[in-house]
Amino acid sequence: MKAILKSDIRQRVLFLSLIPMLAITCILGFFFTYTQLQNARSGMIEKGQELSELLAAAAEFGILSNNPAELQPLSQQLMQNPLVVDVLFMDQEMHIIHREDQFELALSFPPDAVALAEKHWYFSHPVSLAPIRTANVPELFAEQNPSEVMGWVTLVFSDDPIQQQQLLIIRNSLIIIFSGFLLTFSISSFFGRKISQPVKQLSSIITQLRRGNLGVRASQSQTEEFNQLAEGINELAKSLEQSNRHMETRITQATQALSVSLQELERKNLQLMRAHEKADSANRAKDAFLARMSHELRTPLTSVIGFTRMIQEGSSEQERSHYLNIIDHTSQMLLTLIDDLLDFTRLESDALELENIEFHPEQLFHQALEMQAPAAHTKGLELIFSGACNLPVHFSGDPTRIRQIITNLIGNAIKFTETGYIQLHTDYQQSNQLLTLCISDTGIGISPEYQSKMFESFTQADNSISRKYGGSGLGLAIVYRLVKLMNGDIQVESELGKGTRFTLEIPLKSDNEPVSLGLIDDFSIKTTRSDFSVLVIEKNSPSRRNLLQLFEYYGYRCKVTERHEDALANEDNFSHILLSHPASEPDAELLQRQTESLRQRFPGAKLLLLLPATIRRDSLQSIKAQMLTKPVSPTQILTALENPRQYEHGRDYANYQLQELEILIAEDNDYNRLLIKRILKQAGIQSREVTTGEQAIQAVNSKMPDIVLMDINMPDMDGIEASRQILAQHPDTHIIALTANISSREQQLLNQLGINKILIKPLNIEKLYALLSTLDVKKANMQNPPADPLWQKQEFEHEINRQLNEIQSHIYAKDYASIGRNAHQLHGFAGLFEHPEIEMIAHQLGKAVISKDIRKIWNAYNQLARVVQGMKRL
Repeated sequence: MKAILKSDIRQRVLFLSLIPMLAITCILGFFFTYTQLQNARSGMIEKGQELSELLAAAAEFGILSNNPAELQPLSQQLMQNPLVVDVLFMDQEMHIIHREDQFELALSFPPDAVALAEKHWYFSHPVSLAPIRTANVPELFAEQNPSEVMGWVTLVFSDDPIQQQQLLIIRNSLIIIFSGFLLTFSISSFFGRKISQPVKQLSSIITQLRRGNLGVRASQSQTEEFNQLAEGINELAKSLEQSNRHMETRITQATQALSVSLQELERKNLQLMRAHEKADSANRAKDAFLARMSHELRTPLTSVIGFTRMIQEGSSEQERSHYLNIIDHTSQMLLTLIDDLLDFTRLESDALELENIEFHPEQLFHQALEMQAPAAHTKGLELIFSGACNLPVHFSGDPTRIRQIITNLIGNAIKFTETGYIQLHTDYQQSNQLLTLCISDTGIGISPEYQSKMFESFTQADNSISRKYGGSGLGLAIVYRLVKLMNGDIQVESELGKGTRFTLEIPLKSDNEPVSLGLIDDFSIKTTRSDFSVLVIEKNSPSRRNLLQLFEYYGYRCKVTERHEDALANEDNFSHILLSHPASEPDAELLQRQTESLRQRFPGAKLLLLLPATIRRDSLQSIKAQMLTKPVSPTQILTALENPRQYEHGRDYANYQLQELEILIAEDNDYNRLLIKRILKQAGIQSREVTTGEQAIQAVNSKMPDIVLMDINMPDMDGIEASRQILAQHPDTHIIALTANISSREQQLLNQLGINKILIKPLNIEKLYALLSTLDVKKANMQNPPADPLWQKQEFEHEINRQLNEIQSHIYAKDYASIGRNAHQLHGFAGLFEHPEIEMIAHQLGKAVISKDIRKIWNAYNQLARVVQGMKRL
């Protein structure tokens, strides 16, 4: 017993499982064997007695007449039974009348009913004369003796078949017992190994940790409990390793500062004491330490810290700019990784809830591509958006998550594609309300072995992929889970060295047919489309094919060519020339020469340039043409052709008079508050600062700012409650919400308050300026317009044109809320400048928006466009 207690877990499992099972198997086997042996013997005896009794009744006449010929058929029939070796018919004196064999008998007189002698079983039965019932002569019946024995019949059974049957039963029982033993041993050994191997591994890990090897980690097993134990040991090891490294760093810093001065020594000693306290606190809280450091987190941090120190040590202006670009790029990588981890955590815990709101699909997909354009064009890749003509005007679903799916897939495609293009193709089946998205690239492709596990978490094809391209391995896992959360499906087709194609099918509801310009009778640009003829110069074949399909779908006469020289050799005349500059050749001088030659060859044609995001616009100031940044949507191209003024000038934030704004910053974090203040100061914006919600309310009551930048999470009173109280007292206050990660509950509360402007931290400067520019911040300046009539006319025309362009864009997107805001601003602006006709049109536009009558909205827009056109002629 002591040896068993000292043995390992596997031996204990074998002992605990084998001994009881073996005992039970043996007991049951012996019991069933004994039972079957007894049943076989009793069955044989019962059979012999039964046959002897039947034989006695049948042989009554033969024995009475002492006729062997009468008895022979009976005995021969019984001899066919393999158990019967002899049949005896005897008279009252035990003299044999007839028998079938001649071996020596062992019978007593009178014979026993059942007897065993010399490996033979004897079954004897007396033959009695059955009484004859005579109903008419009862006296005769009374004189008959029913118990008179006339003779005997004996059946002789051989004991050999019975013994053979018993041996067979014993052999089968032993086989069953042995099989059960082997099965029990195999199962016990299997589970013993499954239990003992992880325990031995974990024991070895703990032994190495005790020896000071803090870099060792436990691997995963197939058992959830051991996985949890392994994760706990790994977290413990990481915590200890981090604490030791942190403590060593602090000690080193304190040691280096000892040579400065006594005051410096005291300060460093205090830091060292605090570092020790933090290290001890970290050791005490190691069980609650859940942060998981990995290669993908440490590598960007190493770059940030290293290049920051290089900048501090001194470097040239060019080197500092290069270092800052690297720091910005690695910071974006870290931010993307953190976002992926947060999304994956929410998906893992089922804490992610999908929204169900209306959105414009073309606008959403184009925005997702625009976000990836700089990265793609920097590598010389083309981004292509096709199939938008088949999309309805709006869908009902979660646009944020759909954009995230597209962004992740496009980002992956850019990462693993060196040359060629990346295409997003869309399609919608109105009959079963199914949106199909196809993202294809010409990248390195995916091996068949990896395709089966590519949607698993933290998975990449091999370790070299992570080292070369980076990434957490969560992107495709997040895409897969989001698609499944939307009740959709995702498939992948890939070939190594040729590219990959992801196909997504997402069920989305839409009550509209695919957008068609022909459905709108009052669409003003239809009047000249029949006169349009477009020459497309596009080097990329898929993009060229997509542009041709787009123009043919909307009824334009179009001709496409790949080479610039072929376009110059064309003898036809065209009203518009569309020149797409390749992303792989961002050469401004080449573009200038091409546009000049096109101007000379087609002097009357309007020129539209599609440019990559990497080409500098300031280098193209001499080119007189409309310019769009790739990738372009169908709406952008059609609007540029039909309404060229909309894209003649880029947006200038100075037009919105940002420098005259006063903004209240409500932010509790000192660094974030300083960063926002610096950003606003660069644009000439004055700002005030508060750190709590209560201070924000007091600051608004003391002096009303133009805009309030409100952090959602602040101490004492959060940003949502502060916004509620501010809007209760000042309903017209412009509030922009700031948050690092907005939840669905916070989103709902903000929407209830009417706050739909939200910025996610870290702040994007361009998005901040763009959002500030969209608010009605010119109100104060418009109340006292300059007395100069010329200035008034120019300002009025500029604002009317801006409102007109925004209304047209919002009509395409069917964004009724934005059209309503435009109508409200237009009504007040027209009243301020005393223009009753535009004021009346704005009122009609507002009523049409309330009823969501698209025909009336287009009528109001066309009336406004005619009024503006008439003003220009004046």
